[in-house]
Amino acid sequence: MTVNKRITIKTMHIVALILVLFCLQLKAQDKHTSFFAEKGFKIGLCAFSVMLPEGNNYRPLLLMGNLGHELTKKEKKGKWWIMFEPQFNPVFLDDKLKEAEFGINLAFRYKYQLTEGFYIYSQLGSGPHFITIATTRQAHGFIFSDNLALGISKFINNSLMLNTEIRIRHISNANFMKPNRGMNNIFLAIGITKKLGK
Repeated sequence: MTVNKRITIKTMHIVALILVLFCLQLKAQDKHTSFFAEKGFKIGLCAFSVMLPEGNNYRPLLLMGNLGHELTKKEKKGKWWIMFEPQFNPVFLDDKLKEAEFGINLAFRYKYQLTEGFYIYSQLGSGPHFITIATTRQAHGFIFSDNLALGISKFINNSLMLNTEIRIRHISNANFMKPNRGMNNIFLAIGITKKLGK
């Protein structure tokens, strides 16, 4: 078995374990005592990575909280949401865990109901992050993470929803520090969201 296959299998086991533990935690919390209408957790696997000048592929594993506040109060098929996504992302350089990222995204989401319990959505957001890597492509430290996501959501019971999405991400620092060539990734993400309240 190749190193790449072993890394992929280990990553899939980690993803499955995190999702199971999060589902159990959501099941234990039934009361709506929050500003948020939904909360959840999402994992993003890197499908495309930028090649660094040092010869490594920059491959983060997205580990994201998913907190949503519904802006559209009327009963409509299409609704606007504001999303908060705290993140701590381990970063693989090729096949080795070497670096990390952390921060939070603020995003606007438009979610449209196609059928009962089935939705599509688009989301655009950005937020401050910190990256640990030192590379001649991008200064380490403070950075912005800009995201565009397209996804689908499906209720799997009365309160839990399965979300899958494709996410395009660009990180750079708006020329606060040099170098600032930016780094791009594409992710395939999956997650579980719990609807809060009645």
